Amino acid sequence: MINFGGKKDEGGQNEGISQAMRAMSDQIGRQAQEIKRLQEELETAQQDAAAAEKARKALAEAEARLAQMEAELKKLKETTTAPTAGGKSVSPTVESSSVSGAISGALGGSGVVKIGPRTSDSAATSTPGGLHVGGVAYVQQAGGKNLRLRNAPGLDSTVLDGLPPGTQLTLLAGPHEKDGYPWWHIRTNDGREGWVAGTELATTPS
Repeated sequence: MINFGGKKDEGGQNEGISQAMRAMSDQIGRQAQEIKRLQEELETAQQDAAAAEKARKALAEAEARLAQMEAELKKLKETTTAPTAGGKSVSPTVESSSVSGAISGALGGSGVVKIGPRTSDSAATSTPGGLHVGGVAYVQQAGGKNLRLRNAPGLDSTVLDGLPPGTQLTLLAGPHEKDGYPWWHIRTNDGREGWVAGTELATTPS
């Protein structure tokens, strides 16, 4: 007996995957808009250190959710291009350009997410200030505030101490890019060790 229901079942499955992809594309667009809103909130909060840190953390979490949704969308695409029982592959009905377009539109057409004083990986490796592993650096915190010494890279790590401007440090490792900052593992002259944001370091004392 000839089974005429195979194509119908396959078509229904493909339509379901296509709908899921369209829904995920819409969610990515909304998440990109949320990131843009958080960027604007971060800019207005720069004068308040506590508020700025909270905004950066929220922005980092939003970016993580965006990356997770993009990964899920990629899996859906791979599912639609996998060979079927008949040996034929099914092309996705939602183009990747629609996703990138949603992100680009929400971020003002650039498609680039900016977080405060973020440094790219290449820039962090050869920092303009000349920071390098084994070198000496000094705290140059704006406004005379102490630089937070943390137990690990990232804004969600535990604060161990505060280092006043002018503190001399030895760079043990880094930079490690996280939450928009290049983090350095340092040791102070009195033996304290931890991680600090490299954006507040310089190779010469102020």
